[in-house]
Amino acid sequence: MTADLTELVSWMKANPGAAATVSAAIIAVCGVIFSAFSAFVTGRRSVYISSVTAERSKWIEKLRSNIAELLQLCAVINNDTKTRLDYDEKRNKADGLISLISLQLNPADEGGIDENLIAHLRILVKATEKSGEEFREEEEKFVRHSQFMLKEEWEKVKTEARGWIATLWNKVRGKKRARKCAYIRFVREELPWASKGH
Repeated sequence: MTADLTELVSWMKANPGAAATVSAAIIAVCGVIFSAFSAFVTGRRSVYISSVTAERSKWIEKLRSNIAELLQLCAVINNDTKTRLDYDEKRNKADGLISLISLQLNPADEGGIDENLIAHLRILVKATEKSGEEFREEEEKFVRHSQFMLKEEWEKVKTEARGWIATLWNKVRGKKRARKCAYIRFVREELPWASKGH
């Protein structure tokens, strides 16, 4: 092996023009290999990001739609009297939507928003038995609560789409921290029953 290297070095000294051509060719081949590998990695990442982002966007839209449907159904239940024949049917549908929305949320999310929203679902449906004014107050809290959760999820979609640079930039700007502080303030002021640990 050492003899081969010594022979190669001797040849390069004897033929400086050819050595420069060989060196340039080796550098060019390395550049092509690196470019191909980089394009492969970037392509795979782009496909992954676009598929995950697209699915998360669909999930957010479906969740928003289910929440809107539950709110509409709860308003109808609150306006109806319990003596109506379809009251039980509407309550059953509301319970089904609660289960569906609960399954779309993550009860172990780090910010506690999903966990608290799952608990808030039952409170909202129970509020349908109260006066119209009390129900509207609870409904408004639930809407604001949902907005916090949907905004947080949308920010995740944007960050995933932009990549690690956006994540770093958002940390520098402190946007996520500001949203978390706003949510904590909302919980403290309007949801005394909510999880205190978040």
